[in-house]
Amino acid sequence: MAIVDWLNYLSNPKQLLPRAHIIEAHQFLGNMTKGRIAVDCGCGAGRDTLYLLEKEYQVYAFDIDIKSLEMLAGHPLAASNPNLDVQVSSFADYCFPRANLINASACLFFCEHDEFRQLWAGIEQSLFSGGIFCGHFIGRIDIADNEPLPVLTHSKSELEQLFSSYYIVSWKEKQELSAQITGQKKAWMVHTIIAMKK
Repeated sequence: MAIVDWLNYLSNPKQLLPRAHIIEAHQFLGNMTKGRIAVDCGCGAGRDTLYLLEKEYQVYAFDIDIKSLEMLAGHPLAASNPNLDVQVSSFADYCFPRANLINASACLFFCEHDEFRQLWAGIEQSLFSGGIFCGHFIGRIDIADNEPLPVLTHSKSELEQLFSSYYIVSWKEKQELSAQITGQKKAWMVHTIIAMKK
């Protein structure tokens, strides 16, 4: 079981490598579409955004944290790049363009429950048929369903319902132990999902 310090992870100014699932999603999508469009939700300092730019996507990226977006804007690949549109936005307020790929890495669990419904509707309307979603969801392990938490969790059955109109390309589950989310060490199930819209 991995121990994750989410607060240090999210505030780390060092530019990190792209996540494995965004690389896998890109490889799955391949060169099937010319002029590919990607959306990076909760992009932070841009570790996945920069990868998508390198792969010649038109990238729309958003985050609510201005400091992280300033770090992204300061990267040589991002600065004045005509293929990058960056916005300061919450999940609820973002207006999604039509897209071939939507990435939501380590961010969806910060949505409010009602905000998530609106966000997911935006994602579903945005993706073209044959488009790819990839991202993370958190599930509870040994945490009572009625225990209030400062993050959004999904059961496996809820996720199966969410992805009922998708073909699952990859679904990886990993237990992680973290005290940063609730102040007490708790076990979480992290679901990393890559799925193609039918």
